[in-house]
Amino acid sequence: MLRLRAMRITLIGLFGLVLLLAMMPHISRVSAEDNSTQTENAVTADSVERVATSERTVNAMMGCSYRTHVQNVGWQSFVSNGAMSGTEGQGLRLEGIEVNLENVNGDVGIEYTTHVQNIGWQNYAKNGAMSGTSGQSLRLEAIKIRLIGAGAENYDVYYQVHAQNFGWLDWAKNDASAGTEGFGLRLEGIRIMVVPKGDPAPGATDRPFVTTNTQSTYRTHIQNIGWQGWQKNGEMSGTTGQNLRLEAIEIINENLESNVGFEYQTHVQNLGWQGWKEDGELSGTANQGLRLEGIKIRLTGANANLFDVYYEAYVEGFGWMPWVMNGESAGTEGLGLRLEGIKIIVQLKGLPIPDNTANELGSLAQLVNKNHHIPADYVPDDLVWVNLPSTRDTQLRADAAEQLIQLFNGASAQGLTLYCNSGYRSYATQAALYQWNVEMYGVAGAELVSARPGMSEHQLGLAMDVTSATVDFDLVESFGATAEGQFIRDHAHEYGFIVRYPQGKTNITGYAYEPWHLRYLGVPVATAIYNSGKTMEEFYGIY
Repeated sequence: MLRLRAMRITLIGLFGLVLLLAMMPHISRVSAEDNSTQTENAVTADSVERVATSERTVNAMMGCSYRTHVQNVGWQSFVSNGAMSGTEGQGLRLEGIEVNLENVNGDVGIEYTTHVQNIGWQNYAKNGAMSGTSGQSLRLEAIKIRLIGAGAENYDVYYQVHAQNFGWLDWAKNDASAGTEGFGLRLEGIRIMVVPKGDPAPGATDRPFVTTNTQSTYRTHIQNIGWQGWQKNGEMSGTTGQNLRLEAIEIINENLESNVGFEYQTHVQNLGWQGWKEDGELSGTANQGLRLEGIKIRLTGANANLFDVYYEAYVEGFGWMPWVMNGESAGTEGLGLRLEGIKIIVQLKGLPIPDNTANELGSLAQLVNKNHHIPADYVPDDLVWVNLPSTRDTQLRADAAEQLIQLFNGASAQGLTLYCNSGYRSYATQAALYQWNVEMYGVAGAELVSARPGMSEHQLGLAMDVTSATVDFDLVESFGATAEGQFIRDHAHEYGFIVRYPQGKTNITGYAYEPWHLRYLGVPVATAIYNSGKTMEEFYGIY
């Protein structure tokens, strides 16, 4: 039997000794001195690996302890590793926090910042220092926590907060925000855990943070221009007055912490409605010469239920259409009309609808009624005298006057003669007319047949009262039953006009049936409203 002549073994800790004892029965024959080096290397490498495994096991036990300063309570005792600090169900705010690591082995530290009432995000505090305030009665609203140092890459820190009105939010991780921002809501409790890198989260992670800072960012691909720059929160993307079609759109939310995303689909020339796209994907086409005709947008994500998305489209022939929201259709379908511009706004549920661009002063689509008024000093800058049979001299805006001539010619071709009765009226003229009706019918009666000053479409220069000899040139309901009235009812939209106050709609328009009152909107809009059977209020969704 050959004996072992020489051997060097480096033992590292207890695991090295155990390893050596385990190997002894197998060390029986070593033939020469040169084999001793190979044995030394093998044993040493295996020993180091086992020690490293042992060190990871010890380090995996690293945890954290933390305490909070609570309204009416002061500093609570330290808790650790996922236990709650603070209160639940008592309505007490957290005002400050201190966090330490426990069983630290290696270069690892912890730092944290809090979002404080009236202050915002503070600078990071670390390793047991206080973040927040004490004695100032200021609530914590959110927190971020992260590990630092060379050993931080081996661990994840998870934390979960109990927020006023929301309760326990989901777990945040590694410097992500937890809590709320922009709502003015207090943190009431917190849990913190440090785990080995890659270990499963302690619970759901979808919704750790809720913020009002959710904004829409979008861009459009435009005929002859290509992609425009990105626009945000109600800014216009596209063009107006240049007759250029939108061809594609992309929408994103730059604030990923808000946990709100976008889905959108477009109605494309020759293709119809495309499938839903999301978060920056292209909807529509590029470089195919196809127009967008309609669009739907909706919110996704854990916090989508807290917000509304509003959007309005600038449509060929219509101008700005009214705002729609949350997946409703903006634009047109089946009319072959291009989208030319769009605005998108995300805001908290319950806030008022954005100001309607469709109701911009002087636009053809402007809605005027008892809730939507015209300034006393407004006078259209393109009024012309109407050269048509009339019971008095009267004016209209140029486009409306030109189309009214065509309407009268269309009636004449049917053997019918129409007369203008009253077009543009100034604020002062309307005031005098309303007062006359009050004296004749009382306030309640006047409200049904005459607009108050500032509430009359006639001041827009887009309305004309028409009549005929068959009713002795009066403005009476019986005009609707005449051949002239029926022509107006059935064909006015072909020339860009609607009967503004139709029969049976007084509860919506606020006025009695007026078969003689024409409102100019342009052919596309007038045709769409006529085909819908709705009033302007119903069609626009503005009352």
